[in-house]
Amino acid sequence: MADHTPSIRQILVITDGFSNVGEDPVDASARAKRRGVTVNVVGVVDGGEMGQKGQEEAMSIADAGGGMCRIVRPAELSATAQMLTHQTMQLTLQQVVSEQLQEVIGKDTIDLPPAQRSKVMQVVDRLEEAVRLELVVCVDTSASMKDKMGTVREALRDLNLSLQAREGESEVAVIAFPGSGDEITRVVSEFTPNLNLDALSGMLTARGGTPTGPAIDAAILRFDVKRSQTADEEDGPRGSDATGS
Repeated sequence: MADHTPSIRQILVITDGFSNVGEDPVDASARAKRRGVTVNVVGVVDGGEMGQKGQEEAMSIADAGGGMCRIVRPAELSATAQMLTHQTMQLTLQQVVSEQLQEVIGKDTIDLPPAQRSKVMQVVDRLEEAVRLELVVCVDTSASMKDKMGTVREALRDLNLSLQAREGESEVAVIAFPGSGDEITRVVSEFTPNLNLDALSGMLTARGGTPTGPAIDAAILRFDVKRSQTADEEDGPRGSDATGS
C-alpha cells in the first residue's frame, strides 16, 4: 500500500439552467471522470422550477462525472454543497478500499461479514477526514442567477469553513461562467486553502448564456496546472548550478 493517501479531486457545478453555449457539458463531465475527477451538480431553483430540460441535463452531467446531483431551493444550497462534497469523498474512498480488498483477499466490501464491513467503514470515515481534497467550484453567473448570487457566496463561505474544519488538507478554486467581457469562463480564485472571500464578492457578471461545458473543461485545466506546479516544486530549482556563470 502507498505511503500516503492520494488526493481526491472534485468539481462542483452550481447552476440554475440549461447549458446553451459551447460544447456538451455531459461530454466534458465524462472527460473529467476519465481523469479521475468526480463531478457533482447542484441545480438552484426558485419556486421549485428549473425546467425539465435543465434538470435532466444536471442529472446527466453528474452521472457522466461519477457524482451526485441535487435540485434545491436557494436556502438549501449551503447544506447541499457540503453534503455532496463529503458524500462523494466517502464513495470514492469506499471504492478505493474495496479495490484494495479485492486485490488482497479476493473480496470487496459488500462480500464481508457485517462486523468486518463495519470496521472497513470506520476506516473509510477516518480516511474521509484525513485525505487531501482538491475542489473546483464552477458557478453559473448568467443573468438568471443574479438574485441567487448572495446565497451562492454564503454557501461558498460555509463550504470553506466546513473544509477548514477537516483534519486533512483542502484546497478550493472557483471558476465563474460566463466570465467578464468576452470571456467564456473566468478563474475567480486559484487553488487556495482559504477562499478569497473578497474575490467572491465581485464574481457576478449576470450576463450572457450558460457555458457549462467550457466551465467543466476549465476546471479540468486547473487540476492540470496544479499538478504541473506541484511536480516543478518537487523537482526543485534547476539550471543555476549546471549552467555556471
